[in-house]
Amino acid sequence: MRNVARNFIYQIIFQVMKIIVPIITIPIVSKALGPSGVGLYNYTNSIAQYFVLVASLGVAMYGNRAIALAYNRDENISILFLELFFFKAIFTLVVLFVYLITVSFFENRFILYVQGITILAVLFDISWFFMGIEDFKKTSICNVLVQSITFTAIILLVKDRSDLIIYTVIQATGLLASQMFVWFFIKQHIVFEKISLSNIFKHLKGSVEFFLPEVAIVLYTNLNKTVLGVVLGSAAVGYYTNSVTINTVFITVITTLDMVLLPHMSSLFAKDNTERIIELMEKTLHLQLFFSIPIMFGMLTVYDKLIPWFFGDQFLFMNYIVPFFSILIVIIPLGSSLATQYLIPIGQVNKYNRSVTIGAGINMLGNIILLPFFGFFGAVFSNILAEFFVTFVRLKSFLKQTEFKFNLKKIISFTLSAFTMMIITRIVSANMPSTIITNCIQLVIAVSIYILLTSILKVNPLIEMVQGYLQENKQQD
Repeated sequence: MRNVARNFIYQIIFQVMKIIVPIITIPIVSKALGPSGVGLYNYTNSIAQYFVLVASLGVAMYGNRAIALAYNRDENISILFLELFFFKAIFTLVVLFVYLITVSFFENRFILYVQGITILAVLFDISWFFMGIEDFKKTSICNVLVQSITFTAIILLVKDRSDLIIYTVIQATGLLASQMFVWFFIKQHIVFEKISLSNIFKHLKGSVEFFLPEVAIVLYTNLNKTVLGVVLGSAAVGYYTNSVTINTVFITVITTLDMVLLPHMSSLFAKDNTERIIELMEKTLHLQLFFSIPIMFGMLTVYDKLIPWFFGDQFLFMNYIVPFFSILIVIIPLGSSLATQYLIPIGQVNKYNRSVTIGAGINMLGNIILLPFFGFFGAVFSNILAEFFVTFVRLKSFLKQTEFKFNLKKIISFTLSAFTMMIITRIVSANMPSTIITNCIQLVIAVSIYILLTSILKVNPLIEMVQGYLQENKQQD
């Protein structure tokens, strides 16, 4: 577990950067490019992501687990790595060629050509290998370095709507650079050996098992941007994307532990220690809910004071969207944990596939039924319904197979404390202006109330962790 804690710290450093960078760059980009510019970037990116999906072919998740299992069984990971890399490289080059021909017929072809760099980045992506051997330090350092450079470039170069191409180049090349830098560390772990072509394609079946759910995931997370771009225009995509992004910033941090635990859980399964997996999940899931529930209510507390100064007056329509998406701050991390901490490590990819397939189906059906009646909000409701059913299917399967039980007292206490926090904070700050100072005041009030109430109700895991740490040190002395 000491290795897990260290990896978690490295990932936290990276995720903190992923919070800080958007917090500073989102308002800059939103005010410079406007709803239509932000929308056009995300619309063209959504098209590129379909090709990124095919180029990846599920290797990220499949490779992570395969390397983790081989590493813990002392098998030859060099040959496995080379087979997986060349397998993915072949698909990436073919897909990139098809993409460049396809987008030549699109109206915004130049931006789409630049977005193609994100497909090229798939070729150099070997983060799955380092995750598999539970070495998050190198990928985190590379990502933080590139994030810093990207962050600086956006601040210096993105000034108005005409800089959309520059912004796209910065984002795409930043992603490519972050993947390429990691290669400097691969020789420490890999011996380059000759491999046979036939062995490369033996991974097709395993990767496809992970590819199919990724197709479904893209359909229920990416499809809405494409549909909105086609039906309502780029401005609608801008409102939608920024509304999702402001919640995704927090979702990303909450789900950090999942990616760290995937190889660890896989190694436990390799050692036939499923009971230990469930024991760990009893701690991690409740700790996650301790944070995700108040963050959801926190978003409902600050959104109307945040949007005007953060995004600018052009994005005030987001005040009607963000409250709906806030529920995803609880739903998505919970579903992610069930998949990456249990279903995938123990090899139940079929159940994982089933959940995302249902989600994709609901999202597509929702768009067909709701978009004509509710317009823009039809896409919003479709996305929420899809995420809800994905998590519901995973949760049902997980509870059916294990002896795991949620601590309802804790969850109810978290919810009541967070709800009370929201009500009191909104009342206190009702007449304050929409400024960063107001949001800071709201944050201090809200956090203080939540910590106080959960401590009084004796459900604050942070206090338990501190007490356990002090008791452990006392015993050592």
